[in-house]
Amino acid sequence: MKVLFARHRWWVVLLAALIGFTGIAAQAATAAPSTDPGSSSAKLTALQSGNQTLRVGTDATFPPFEFTDANGAKMGFDIDLIRALAKKSGIKNVEFIQMPFGNIVPALQANQIDVGASAIYISAERAKAIDFSDVYYPGGLGMFVGEDNTTVKSLADLAGKKVAVQVGTKSVEWLEQNQPKAQLVQVQTNDQMFSSVKLGQADAVVTGQPAGRYFIHQQGGLKQVGERLTNENYGYAFQKSDTAIKDAFNASLATMKKDGGYDKLTAKWFGDEATAASGPAKAHALINISSITNSARPLWNGFVTTMEIIGMSLVLSLAFGMLGGFAKLSKISPIRWVGTAYVSIIRGTPFIVQLFMIYFGLPQLGVQLQPMVAGVLALGLYSGSYVTEIVRGAIQSVDKGQMEAARSCGMSSGAALRHIIVPQAFLRMLPPLGNEFVSLTKNSALVSFVTISELFLVGQTIISRTFDALTVYIFIGLVYYVITNIIGFIASTLEKKMAVYI
Repeated sequence: MKVLFARHRWWVVLLAALIGFTGIAAQAATAAPSTDPGSSSAKLTALQSGNQTLRVGTDATFPPFEFTDANGAKMGFDIDLIRALAKKSGIKNVEFIQMPFGNIVPALQANQIDVGASAIYISAERAKAIDFSDVYYPGGLGMFVGEDNTTVKSLADLAGKKVAVQVGTKSVEWLEQNQPKAQLVQVQTNDQMFSSVKLGQADAVVTGQPAGRYFIHQQGGLKQVGERLTNENYGYAFQKSDTAIKDAFNASLATMKKDGGYDKLTAKWFGDEATAASGPAKAHALINISSITNSARPLWNGFVTTMEIIGMSLVLSLAFGMLGGFAKLSKISPIRWVGTAYVSIIRGTPFIVQLFMIYFGLPQLGVQLQPMVAGVLALGLYSGSYVTEIVRGAIQSVDKGQMEAARSCGMSSGAALRHIIVPQAFLRMLPPLGNEFVSLTKNSALVSFVTISELFLVGQTIISRTFDALTVYIFIGLVYYVITNIIGFIASTLEKKMAVYI
């Protein structure tokens, strides 16, 4: 028995480390709060006492409803109104969480947020999954085309045409029902819709009329075709269980409409809506450095967050990769099967699916992770599967005679691995590890989809305000180019310095 343990103790240690890491990750998770409707009043009381913070999910890329200023602070009609409604409801703390529009309903269902405030149309389909407040602003879809377009004059003319719409919005559903012959070009943000038309990538845009008029007033180049296509209205979204919070907001909204507070906000943000379409558009150069310099603070904060994500994910990928690599080399079948299954599953599915599964899927199983934890864990798992194969291949590339010679000198298998095999294998890992870490760095931009305000997400919020997509994307691309080249340089330098030992 002692001989058997000595032979396999290295793998036992690795398995214990893997279990330990899983425990640490579990400690970072918090159990999803109860969705029992009876807890709704208690939650409102906690919000009113300041013990909890109202989490408001919003896609701050949709002016004039929600966008950001040069310092990264969220502003717009929805932002102001939510703050006012929360104050009147006695709620002391409000936090706005940036996320793609299509993620708001899943985030509500996963209890990642308490309120969805992002110019959301009230619809019977959405009401099956979430609750809505009373109408807070009349909406309705509008059709917009290039100012020189003379071929699209009505809904019928969209047949066979490319129409830009935002993912997850009412526009998608409405066009599928009312003009199924239109070719939908689904994009993530508001500015991408309008840019698609201006760049010739789409023939028209169907979106909320107020937002379309605002874009025309700010940038020009488009015109509205006809009047409103629909008469839907905007409402704030709530979890099905949060009836007390919803009722408090409805009562506060009714009060604001009576005391004039609501009228002041609508005048502030929509006072010139009637003339916006014909108002003078602001001059817009192709490259605007001021869009970068004026937003230096949020860009720096986004860069710092990006570096934190890369650093933590890199360490985690090494940990998963070493454990996975040794697991695949284990002579203990169950451990070897675990390593093989890990690589097969992670490498065989898209990273974005894994990210969404961890952030939006796990809460349905009672495990709720913070956005940063979910993003880093997803990156570490994904990159670690590739590092696993790098580790396995490097160790197997070391001549078997090395192990035999070490064992003949009285060394155990574990000692031979630590002192003879792994040091040589590490030198051979450096080139592929450098490439994998460069790939990890570029994939880090995808964690913006789970509300992490890293560099790419900050850039999108800036574009929503300035519409300087080319300037911002060039800047972000240059930043990532510098980061990846620094990583490549470090890996190359280490490889050259360590080459003498091979």
